[in-house]
Amino acid sequence: MSASHPNSEHDGDGIRSASSPVLRPGVSEYADLRRAGYVYVDKTSELKRLLDAGKFLFLARPRRFGKTLMLSTVECMYQGDWPETRDPFVEVANPTPKVPDERLFAGTAWEARFAAAARRPVIRLDLSAVTGDDPAEMKQSLTRHVVQQARLWYGRGLDPGLETKYLRDAAGYPGVAQDMLALLIDSLKKQVDFPVVLVDEYDTPLLSLSVRDPVAVEPYFKVFREFFRVFKRCEGSLHKVLITGITRRAYGDLFSALNNLRDCTWRPAFAGVCGFTEAELDRTPLATCITVAAAELGQSPEELQEALRSHYNGYRFNRRGLGPAVYNPWSLCNTLLDLMDPDDREDIRRYGLPAYWSESGVSRILVDRLREHSSGMDSGLLQGRAELDINLFSNKSSDLKSLMLQSGYLTYLPASDRQPVRLGWPNREVATALLTDLAQAHVDGQLPGVARVRTCLETGVYTELPNALLDCLYAFPYNLMENESAFHAALHGLFLGMDILPLSERQELSGRYDLATICAGRACVIELKYNRSLQEAQDQAGRRQYGRSLLMELGHMADATCIALHLSRAKTGEIRIEGSQRPVQDVHAAWTPLRSEQS
Repeated sequence: MSASHPNSEHDGDGIRSASSPVLRPGVSEYADLRRAGYVYVDKTSELKRLLDAGKFLFLARPRRFGKTLMLSTVECMYQGDWPETRDPFVEVANPTPKVPDERLFAGTAWEARFAAAARRPVIRLDLSAVTGDDPAEMKQSLTRHVVQQARLWYGRGLDPGLETKYLRDAAGYPGVAQDMLALLIDSLKKQVDFPVVLVDEYDTPLLSLSVRDPVAVEPYFKVFREFFRVFKRCEGSLHKVLITGITRRAYGDLFSALNNLRDCTWRPAFAGVCGFTEAELDRTPLATCITVAAAELGQSPEELQEALRSHYNGYRFNRRGLGPAVYNPWSLCNTLLDLMDPDDREDIRRYGLPAYWSESGVSRILVDRLREHSSGMDSGLLQGRAELDINLFSNKSSDLKSLMLQSGYLTYLPASDRQPVRLGWPNREVATALLTDLAQAHVDGQLPGVARVRTCLETGVYTELPNALLDCLYAFPYNLMENESAFHAALHGLFLGMDILPLSERQELSGRYDLATICAGRACVIELKYNRSLQEAQDQAGRRQYGRSLLMELGHMADATCIALHLSRAKTGEIRIEGSQRPVQDVHAAWTPLRSEQS
């Protein structure tokens, strides 16, 4: 990720304070960042450590986690900025200006090493560009993609080992993609040095096939299995291969020939190679963004950073929960960018921190399977390597928690005084996204208790609300519902599924309440506590007079009620909800208990 140097008020994608850099999360090409003069959050030390780990490397990270920028940075670390100077289609090319070597890694940990190192050519494949409705189309698309790489190296002034006519039209090429790639590798080795191959999104062409029968999927796997075999075949001509993807779901079947591939996904030494750590938020440019945004919000930097931590931090890429907790870079950078803009900042002030990662696509496969099997979600430690090697496309297994772990919806939580290492939500953004979608799916399926919840909110008679909510919550993956944020997210989703707009964590003069609804002209403000006490929920809601801002919006005071809810879980797993209510407008009114039963 990057930020512009603070020397102007406006900069393309965003508006900022003159004293703060602008984050540019949409830019994923390292040379473009340096060419435009943007500041890079230096990852070169972590990348060197990763690259030193072996010759054939594999790393899986969730989507929107900076994998493309990581590979682009590695590309520049090996070959520098190598712009195109010619084109097989036109007489005169319009070359992109080269970033001078002395500027490319200036100010980074790689600066001195880059100045002294020999350059190596890099072949960078992005398999998200490979598509097809059948194996034959996939094979043709793969060939076209390799031709693009050959054309790129022709444009850089080298012989790609392929006749020019095939650079112009790949349809007539008599061989297959892996043969063409082998020619390119050999040609670059002879002209420059042993090349590096980087593969981005190796599993993207196959993710859509997860719902198909394994027998029908096998021909697609055969296409890519034969393609990846070229790396073993060309091992003596290669310097290094780094393969990345979203999951390890196709790992075993596709890379069977690469028996020396080193999987770095769950090694704590490489946890911070993508995403941001807490230490990086404490340094410029991210620390500058947080300081400026906090001042605009009227908060301390520590308060804002705690909110960012709760929403976006928490990914741990180690089976024992070791290593640093990592922020989702896409959500963090987009949110910090929003906080630099007055209009977006006001929306955050009123409605809370946004959910950029989850809004870019919650997996419907996960929602559907959680809806069917939520009671079977075991939050315990995954047992050994075998379960992590589960492949949805084979007949080995279709374990739900393994898929959720690999794709970023679950993470390893470290052992604490009270609990061992376990699986759980990485942060509030992820929990809210998936539980909201799950709740809406349950509501569409006529979840028991929904009609009674609606009656309570529409009539303003809340006596049965705890029991009605309990009837709804039983359908959620209870082994993962172990904190207040998870229950908050489930309730938020329930109300959304009922077409009742929830107001979550809305800031008032005296504080931020958990949840509120406005239904049929009535307001219900909810303060929620988990495994604490109903008295604590009542005291906080009363002390901060939650809901006062809604009185102005409603225009009539009699229809605003404050609800205190306390959820608790017994060691046996049973959940209890107890609650009480009082009018918002009467801060001295006694709390009236609501009816509650143990599940």
